[in-house]
Amino acid sequence: MKILFAASECSPLIKVGGLADVVGSLAKEIKQFGHDIRIILPFYQSLKEKNLDPLKKIADINIKIEGSDEPVLVYQTTLDHIPLYLIKNDSYITNGDIYLEVSEFSSIARFLFFSQAAVELLEKIDWQPDIIHVHDWQTGIIPLLIKIKKFSIKTVFTIHNLLIQGQWNYKQSLDFLGLTGDEIPSLQQTKQGLYGKDFNIVQQAMLNADTITTVSSQYATEIKTQNSFARGLEQEILKRTDDIYGILNGIDTHIFNPGTDLYIHKQYSIKTLNNKVENKLYLQKKVGFKQDKNIPLLGMVTRLDIQKGIDLLASAVDGIVDLGCQIVFLGTGQKKYENMLRRCAQKYSDHVAAYIRFDTRLAQQIYAGADIFLMPSRFEPCGLSQLIAMRYGTIPVVRATGGLIDTVENVKIKQGLIGRIKGITGTGFSFDIFRKDKFAATLKGALDIYAQKKLWRQIQINAMKQDFSWKKSAQKYIKLYKKLFQI
Repeated sequence: MKILFAASECSPLIKVGGLADVVGSLAKEIKQFGHDIRIILPFYQSLKEKNLDPLKKIADINIKIEGSDEPVLVYQTTLDHIPLYLIKNDSYITNGDIYLEVSEFSSIARFLFFSQAAVELLEKIDWQPDIIHVHDWQTGIIPLLIKIKKFSIKTVFTIHNLLIQGQWNYKQSLDFLGLTGDEIPSLQQTKQGLYGKDFNIVQQAMLNADTITTVSSQYATEIKTQNSFARGLEQEILKRTDDIYGILNGIDTHIFNPGTDLYIHKQYSIKTLNNKVENKLYLQKKVGFKQDKNIPLLGMVTRLDIQKGIDLLASAVDGIVDLGCQIVFLGTGQKKYENMLRRCAQKYSDHVAAYIRFDTRLAQQIYAGADIFLMPSRFEPCGLSQLIAMRYGTIPVVRATGGLIDTVENVKIKQGLIGRIKGITGTGFSFDIFRKDKFAATLKGALDIYAQKKLWRQIQINAMKQDFSWKKSAQKYIKLYKKLFQI
């Protein structure tokens, strides 16, 4: 099969969040199964600065925007032996950061323009995909454009997160696209007010894609059954419920491998797990903490927004410090959450460190050096951090939601005779209700077991034995593609 991934980011070339890891790693795994897969991305300014080689221009396109022709240059390079198309345009794509201010139309216009150019490109090159797989709102308009063009190409839309949907004024959005609203039923129905007043890219993707996926089975169930997870798209989800599949994300186990990771202080594996403590001592020294292998060291690497439960964690910091823990935070995001963590670090400088930046090397060192990884998320479509943490033998404490339910098995102690402990199962600790006391009690329970080194070592081994590679997930996507291809 011939498959085209359309996305706003792709690791390791351009990365802001977990979406990039999914696009880059999944594409690479699908290629391993012998399929002709290619990727198309915007040619951002930051990519221009990378001096990509080889890089050749393959097409000139004019895109009609609000009655005027806008020139586009299309380049081709390779990424892990996968052909990669780059869309360059100075007015809408190439200048500025990857994601623009969401309160401005320019943030929507950038990806509407990119999506138009991606579809137009298919008429200019001698390769046409059987399947176009689009990711999140940034490329969610492509299924609609494919239908308008009447291309015989099947489309898959993956919801990575329903929190942001790409919404803007209906008339301004359609004028930008050069559409009247009468082209296909989903636009006509929106024009009539059946799907709200605004133009919503995710809504249009859900109404026009041939198949919809989410990034975990639990999240698929949540958006179908709980209105709070549907984020205002209840009727669209109900209409397409039989076409929505949950396929769990994976991680690149070659990149995230404590046995070969060059970013960490001391490499280790299940067989050499004692070496993990060297990474803990190194991290403690690096962030200015007291070096002591017996002090519980907690880590968190995350995007800082409402989803991730930063406020819950900040409210619990006093109690966590009272338990004798050290905490290292790493991430960027909304200013109010960045400032929450800064205040925690200022208040407890000997026990809390907050690094408000994107830092791949430090992230790896936290995964390797921490004892416990924190993910008290309000909601979590899949989550990659808990998968990486377990790969490094760092035990997650998570809220039981979305992909965290699918991936973290709650620890259970097997009791023997006369109260003796017979064994222990599970890979982490979870709490159900998003409340400080629930989180605190779960963390306290984890710390009680952490003090029992033999039990803790078994949990680490359980976690490190988990297979979170992309192979199984890629096979599920390929099965889905084949099903569409045969329709």
